[in-house]
Amino acid sequence: MRVWMAFEVILLHRMSWHGYEGLFFNFLKACELFSVPVFMIIAFYLSEKTLEESDPSKIKQRFIRLFIPQAGWAIICWTVYALTDIVFMHKLSHDLNDLFIAIISGCREGTNPSTWFQCVLILLTFFYYVIFRYLDHKKAWIVVYASLFVALFIQFNGAYYSFFQNQPYEVMNTIGRIFEVMPFASVGLILKHLKVEKKLKEKRVMFIIALIFLFVLGFYLPFPKAERGFFEGLYPLYMGTILFLIFVLLPHEQIQDKSRQVIIQATRFTLGIYCAHRLLYSILEIVYELLGMAPKSFTKCLITYLACYLMSFIMSILPGNIFRKMVD
Repeated sequence: MRVWMAFEVILLHRMSWHGYEGLFFNFLKACELFSVPVFMIIAFYLSEKTLEESDPSKIKQRFIRLFIPQAGWAIICWTVYALTDIVFMHKLSHDLNDLFIAIISGCREGTNPSTWFQCVLILLTFFYYVIFRYLDHKKAWIVVYASLFVALFIQFNGAYYSFFQNQPYEVMNTIGRIFEVMPFASVGLILKHLKVEKKLKEKRVMFIIALIFLFVLGFYLPFPKAERGFFEGLYPLYMGTILFLIFVLLPHEQIQDKSRQVIIQATRFTLGIYCAHRLLYSILEIVYELLGMAPKSFTKCLITYLACYLMSFIMSILPGNIFRKMVD
């Protein structure tokens, strides 16, 4: 699922669908909006125990773990773009002020805007940590459930976006996106807290079939549109949640060890692929131009994915843990 969603991120940002038809391409196009919901649900599903325990030392480690890719990729992208200026005479880089803003916000336009996701993860992690740290167990979960519905209300209200659309790019894409993705974070926490996976596995086949039916049905249901209509509203929440549950319920325990190792290796670097795809796509565009190549749009996206994976693999075997934490 992570491999698929990481590729969908590249398609979302770089794919030109003109000329691509058929069930396969139509399906990929229809699933572009599910990448962020699924990744956000996964992140908070896996961190539910840490947040509920609200151990300051573990939360500190979590913050550091999230900030390293945000800062590290800002530095890498800024440096590579600066070198690109010198070697290829392409104006892609910015000044030191851009670097500083990219490190802090994770979304400096033209440097590495994709890591807004890391910054929002940090902000939402802090929000839920405060809830579980300073409220009793019952009240904390009431706030988690309430945050889901309050965020949806704000999305449909429109006043919130009217305010943030006039703010600087970095503010709009960090603080301005908190309520956009908060429902996914809340759902991830709730699914883990309710032990939905364990309960549904008792009748796994029946629920997988039912969820696949609901997923397909979702493409045809008339969901109301939120104010901005990107990751907001009920449609991405509905589809992302169902897609997550389908993959969670698959019989992973029946996969043989060798196959399991292959899957683990294939899914290791989705963080690095997500953070590096804009950078490598831009560099590859320069290479295509120099070589007189004109790959089709889908081919470019595939090459970008493979290049990001290769780059992430190389970074993972470099001395020290800092580079591995940026990709794995």
